[in-house]
Amino acid sequence: MQEILDFLFYDVWLVAEGPFDIEKLNGNKDLKDIYEELGNIDYDPTSTKKNQKGKSAYFFNSSIENIYNEFAKINDDNFKLELIDFYSINNDIESLCSNKLKTPITYPELKARNPDLEGALYNFYSKLYGNESPFNLDIFGKLNEVLILSHYNSFMMANDSGICPFCGIYPIDGNYVSTREAYDHYLPKAIYPFNSINFKNLSPMCYKCNSGNKSTNDPINHIKGRKLAFYPYANNHSEIEFQFELLSKNVKSITPSEYTLSISAPAKNEEIETWKRIFKTDRKYKADGSIEYYSRYDELICNKHKAKEWFEDIFDYYENAKSISDIEDADKYYEKVVKATTRNPKLVENTIKRKFLEECKMKGLFNINP
Repeated sequence: MQEILDFLFYDVWLVAEGPFDIEKLNGNKDLKDIYEELGNIDYDPTSTKKNQKGKSAYFFNSSIENIYNEFAKINDDNFKLELIDFYSINNDIESLCSNKLKTPITYPELKARNPDLEGALYNFYSKLYGNESPFNLDIFGKLNEVLILSHYNSFMMANDSGICPFCGIYPIDGNYVSTREAYDHYLPKAIYPFNSINFKNLSPMCYKCNSGNKSTNDPINHIKGRKLAFYPYANNHSEIEFQFELLSKNVKSITPSEYTLSISAPAKNEEIETWKRIFKTDRKYKADGSIEYYSRYDELICNKHKAKEWFEDIFDYYENAKSISDIEDADKYYEKVVKATTRNPKLVENTIKRKFLEECKMKGLFNINP
């Protein structure tokens, strides 16, 4: 699919001159055959009769023609050269996340330069992903039913912990269930043209991360003030450090005001702040000091009563200790539980649990005199 889009951009639209005809596709025989076959599908765009195959075929072919016509109107060669750069940059998701010198183009910026071209591109690229995408047709290999499923299976083989890699706490569907998680456009397709079916810009994530938190938020924040962001498909990932401090001994009914949870990443300060902002993994306060929203981890610790569960599991051993030997056994159990939290570092709940228990131990909350 990306090869088709690359060919259309570089070899058809950029060099648009004169009226469009099928011969403009001679450089890609497969696409030319697809265009011809789709053109033979019976479809009346003025009819109210449902015909998704015909609708998709008409949309794909007419979009090629409409965008071609808009490019043909461009007389500014420098603008075309800029578009070449923007097309490349907008598809280089890794560089956009890691390098502020890489400047993408957004639909609003494109609209200010050429509103008709922006409208034609938005109408096309915004509909390439989803249930009505023309790439769902058999002739393209069935995007939803085959291509995405294949990518998802590969993704889950590499991320086999069963935990969302963006929050580290909520489960995601694996390869042995009949459903899958929805994909998120990491750089929102409503903001950035050209990359709506670039699989480097498509990431499966849990429902809470996708719809409840990130939604259409832009990690690199290009419009409001450029930011660095973690790249989802990076081969090497920075270690994220958690620090837990108890401000109260009230661990059995703890509230967010009774502890602090600090999250950092050495040498990746801006990226970690972007992650906190996009996925709400840290509390946000208003100017007057009141809470704007709580952290996703506050929900885990307090609403799900995990802190109470973690504490009581250990405390019961100390509380029932009748001798020095019993306390030593309780100490061993504590060490065993803490060690177990290191076995799956991708599970943030494990890390928070370990930091919480170590803080309880340091504050003497398990101390019992037999």
